[in-house]
This record gives sequence, C-alpha cells and structure tokens, in this order.
Amino acid sequence: MIHKSIKLFLILLSSVAMAQTGHLMQGVGAVNMSMGGAATAQPLDISGAMQWNPAALSVFDGSILKFDIGAFEGVPELSSSLPAGMLGPGSPSVSGSTKSELGYNPMPAIGFAWGKADSKHTFGVSAFGISGFGVDFPQENNLPIGADGNPNPNWNPNDSNPILFPQNLMGFGNLHSEYMLLQVGFTWAYNFSEKFSIGLQPTFNYASLILEPNPLAAPSQTLGYPLSESASTTGFGGQVGLFYDSLKGFKIGASYKTPQYFSKFDFKNNYLDGSAAPNVEFTMNYPAIYSIGLGYSKGIVDIALDYRYVDYESTEGFEDYGWEVAEEGPFTGFPTGAVNGFGWQNISVVSAGLQLKAIKKLPLRFGYTYSSNPIQDELAFFSTPATAIIAHAFQFGLSYEVSDSFRIDAVYHYGMSDGKTSGNLLNPTPAIDFNGDGFPDGPWDADSNPLGKIPGSEVAYEMTTQMFMLGLNFNLKGKDTDGDGVKDKDDLCPEVAGLEQFNGCPDTDGDGIQDSEDKCPNEAGLAKFNGCPDSDGDGFIDAEDMCPNEAGLEQFNGCPDSDGDGVMDSKDACPNEAGPVENKGCPVQDTDGDGVPDDQDKCPNVVGSVSNYGCPVVTEEVQKQITDLARAIYFKTGQDSFTDETQIRLEGIDRILAEYTNSEFVVEGHTDSTGSDKINSELSQKRADAVMNYLIENGFPAENITAIGYGSSKPIGDNSTSKGRQVNRRVEIYAK
Repeated sequence: MIHKSIKLFLILLSSVAMAQTGHLMQGVGAVNMSMGGAATAQPLDISGAMQWNPAALSVFDGSILKFDIGAFEGVPELSSSLPAGMLGPGSPSVSGSTKSELGYNPMPAIGFAWGKADSKHTFGVSAFGISGFGVDFPQENNLPIGADGNPNPNWNPNDSNPILFPQNLMGFGNLHSEYMLLQVGFTWAYNFSEKFSIGLQPTFNYASLILEPNPLAAPSQTLGYPLSESASTTGFGGQVGLFYDSLKGFKIGASYKTPQYFSKFDFKNNYLDGSAAPNVEFTMNYPAIYSIGLGYSKGIVDIALDYRYVDYESTEGFEDYGWEVAEEGPFTGFPTGAVNGFGWQNISVVSAGLQLKAIKKLPLRFGYTYSSNPIQDELAFFSTPATAIIAHAFQFGLSYEVSDSFRIDAVYHYGMSDGKTSGNLLNPTPAIDFNGDGFPDGPWDADSNPLGKIPGSEVAYEMTTQMFMLGLNFNLKGKDTDGDGVKDKDDLCPEVAGLEQFNGCPDTDGDGIQDSEDKCPNEAGLAKFNGCPDSDGDGFIDAEDMCPNEAGLEQFNGCPDSDGDGVMDSKDACPNEAGPVENKGCPVQDTDGDGVPDDQDKCPNVVGSVSNYGCPVVTEEVQKQITDLARAIYFKTGQDSFTDETQIRLEGIDRILAEYTNSEFVVEGHTDSTGSDKINSELSQKRADAVMNYLIENGFPAENITAIGYGSSKPIGDNSTSKGRQVNRRVEIYAK
C-alpha cells in the first residue's frame, strides 16, 4: 500500500488544463500562424488583423471571407519520481515517464470583413478557437501491487510512473482533459486618414472543460478525487487598436485586449465508484494582452515583428496558488487538498514573420515565436504538465493565388518547450499525527513548508507540438477602378492603372521606378538617378549633360577632355595633344630647342639654360673675355671720353653681350688714388655711365644693365707706383 504521504501528489494535469485556457495560441489562421502570429502592424489577412489589432482591418477593401481548419497535436511527456522509502519501509526509489495519447484536435477559424473603398469604415466578424487542448495519460500498468493485493514480483520501479498509479493506490489513474475556448468578435475600424486608423472590437466567449480526475475538488480520504462531467461557461471582453502606415514601407501598430471575464465553471462530480461527489465552482478568466508591432513592406518582401505582454498575475484563476484551506470543522486552517489557483507569472511573447513574393502567385512565409515560461519551479506541481507552454515555435507557410478572388493558404507548425519544467511533488497533508501512529501524516507546515514539498521527489513535464492547417480566402467584391488588378483599398493610385509591386501606381517608362518617384517618368533611366537616363554613362543625367552622347567630366558638365590638359574638347584647338589653357589647349613650341617652352623662354630664339629661363648663361670663359676687353677701355686724362683705340674693345664687348640680352650686367668704374675722393667718385661714375650708354645705344636692353662708380675704393694695384695706379684706372663689366 502506498504511504499516505503521497496520497495527494497528483494534482497536476487537469489543473494544467485549467491553466492552459489562458495561454494564447501563436496565431490565428494559416496566414497569421505562418508569420509567427505577428500581425499588429502587418495585416496580411483579415484573421490576423481581427485577432491582434482591429485597427489594421482598415487596410482591406470589399467583402472577404476567410476560413481555416487545422489539425493540432500536442505531445506532452509527464514524469515523476519518489525517493526510497516513500512507498513503505525499505521500498526502493520509483521513477517513470508517460506520453499523452490524445492525438490530433481540430482548430477552426472563420472571419468575414466588408468595407468600401470610398468609406472610412471597415467592419468584421470572427469566430476563432483561440485556446484548445487535451491530454490523455493512460493509467500506469507497471504497479508495485498486483490485482490480488499482493506485492508484484515483476514490478520494475525504474519504469513506473507513480503519478499515474490507480487512485486506490493513491495515484491519479488515467488523466484525461479536454478544453475548448471559442471567441466571437465584432470589429469596427475607422480611417482618420490614409495613414492612420483606430479599431474597436467587443468579444464574446464560450469555453468547455472536462477534468478526470478533478483537482479543484477536495478529495475523499477513502474515494480519492472525483471525476467531473463537462462544464461550460461564457464570457466577454474587448480589444482596442491603433495602426499607422507611413506609405513608404514602414508601419507601426499597437493594441490592448482586455481580460476576458467568464462566469464560473460549475463542475458536476462523481467518485470512481459512481457515487455523487460535491459539486465545485471555479472562475478562470483569460488574461489581458498588450501588443505592439512593426511592419515593413517593399517590393517582394513583407516583414512583421510583434511583442506581446500577457498579464497572468492580475487574472482570476492565475493570481492565487497553493491549497484551498478549510474554513470550518476540526481541520479549520488546514489544506483541503483542492487547488486554490495556479500562480502563473506574466510572460513576454515575441513573434516574427517574413513573406517573400518572388514566385508569382506563390508567396512563401517563415515564422518564429518565442514565449517565456509563466510557471515558477516551486509551483510546477500545480501546473503539470502545462501542455501549452511552448518556448520556441517554427512555422512555414505558403499560399496559392488561384485567381484575384480566391486563394488557398497552408502552414506547418512545430513547437517545443525549452527543456523540462520541474519541481517537487507537493502533499497538502498537515505535518501532524492524525492517525496516532507516532509519525506525522504529511510534510505540510504553515510556517516552514506551506506548499508541502516532499524532499527528494520530482514532477516534470515537457512537450512538442505540430499542426497542419489549410485556409481558403474568398475576395467576394473589392472595387478596382483602374482595372490594374490592385483593389482600390490597396491602390495608392486608384484612378491610374499601375503595377502590383508599386501598390497600383504606374511606371510609364518601365524602368522599375514608379512615376511618383521618377524624375524622368517618360524616359527609362537608372534608380541611382531617380529614373533619369545617362546615355553616355559618365554619371550625369542627360538633362544636365552638355555632351549627353559622349562620356565626360564633372568640371565640364559631362563633356570630354580627350588629352587631359584641362581644356574640354569643344574649346581645345588641339584636342588630342595636351597643352595649357592659355594656349587654347595646344602644346607650346620650343623654337631654340633648349628644353624651355617658348612661353617660358626669355630667349626663345637662343639656346639657353633651363635654370636661366632659356637664356644662355655667362660662363667663366666668356666673363674673362668681357673682363679683358673692359679693362682695356681707356679714357682721356681726367675725362669720360674714350681714346681712339678703345673703340675696337667696345665693339668686342657689344658683340659678346648681344648674345646675353636677357642677362643682367653691371658696369663698374674705378680710378687711382690721385686727386680727391669726391672727384674720383664722380669721374668713375661718368666713365661707367659712358660705357653703359654706349652698349644701350648699340642695342643692349637698358633694363638689364646698370652703372656704378666706385672711385678709388676698390684698387687692384698699388697706388704708390705708376704701374699700380695704371691698373687701378679701369672699367669692369660683370653678369649679375
């Protein structure tokens, strides 16, 4: 006989069924489910819009009927274990796991929306199965006690799930539950403008639940937990939403779904022997949901991202947890063994979806959903096995557009929990000796162990889900004024025939840029030039290119400069030869061939040196010739007039300097020390001037020659001798 301390271990699965009524599905319908449930700011179908954001229904035009039916399977696995000695002195530890065998359940969704293109109002009505599940864990057959009441010699304690022992062995036996929540909504959306809309939606709900056994009822000490007949209830709530479409691809939406307030479930109970058990009532509302979403649509891509916050902690049926406490009788203040509530935490849900319309009439969709776990480890016992707690869900879907008015949708979903949810088994039996055998009857203690945790025990669960869903979408009306195949509600240019990829707006020149964004709508062009052509490919649109048929440069407004000399060809006298601007783009000649162009050559007809601007440089040899001739220039005594024999020397100097007319020279006059300094200075200046004037009169440029008289200040001989004074009386000519 199993020890009394595990009598109430097994308040798990059906309590989970109750808790799961508040765990939202990832999406509604094949299209919305395939986008991971994201639709708050990306309404791809009417079902997703009416479920997550009633304001988004405003994007639809005409009359649309949407019907979906899915086959949903959840495969939870429940395990439990007891430490050694819990089944009696010397008993081994016990552990085992079991999978549910309920199979596939139907998941229907139907929606209808209608509106006119010229109206700001859109209406809808929907009926969605937003929560539905069931479990069927068979009773454990590998039992420690045989049918004859004697120990079972073939019992394997390592493959025996104590939570599913028969109730007469203090287990729960076959755990069976079925739950369904149907929600009917009436939606109204209003367009304040083509970008912004609001939506309201009152909702009405019907739910039914079967629990076998029923953990909401206090168990009989002899007959255990009762089984419940199917119970049903109704409820109401509402939703409000906002939707903004920038009309440039980006969208944003937000919605708030109020708690769904239900009347009480009224369970009619019977014990396993068929006798009547006390009925029990329980209120469990559906939690409030806050949603915000982003959407982006451009070309063949639609992206959706939603974040949801689910408020379980303020929802009746979820906010409380633990055991119901007796309020009268000998056990006042002690737990009755009935579940008081489930103590779920608030959760966050992230949904993301991508639609690709690369294949004509066959859009493909990929979705992912993440949900945090509302169950705390210490409260895992109250929510076992939490079959709807799916952390990661993956979806793939597609549609086939049979015609403008008929579409077939499909999706495959696979979900899994994020590892096991596990905690201790709990026993509400008080830690006192009721039967007088000298041992406490259970671990529960109001101060040290208020939940009745059994040390060394464990209950755990995890699950996977999969679903196949098929949908039919009928667009019954929908006005298309311009006949371009895009309904007026979605047509940004409803009066002008256009293309689907541009939301009904035209692309007259067929360059892939719609006319409203094309600066040259009647000429095929490039996207980087806002639709304008660049015939010569030089980066300048033809309208701004002075040479539209010849590739050119920016500084010449698109005209070429073939020789790269900075003069565009149309103004270049020599377009194939580089030349300076000053010479109209032609190269400058070098007449004397000295390597200095004529425009820089100060001596263009005389071979010269680059360092001297093309003019010849006065060499030491030439300078010596000039010096020798200059020192042989003689003047009449005390005068600045030349002697007769000097003429030939002056002519020789003139011939030499004629080769260096672009060089600068200085003529120096010198005297001996005879006479006063004043007279010598004046005489030397006059003689230097006389030589300079001669050279100027014979053609040497006046601007390139100067004369200086030094008097006797720079002697080259001894003034105390007649020979020295003779050499001091001289003329010097130097190149500067």
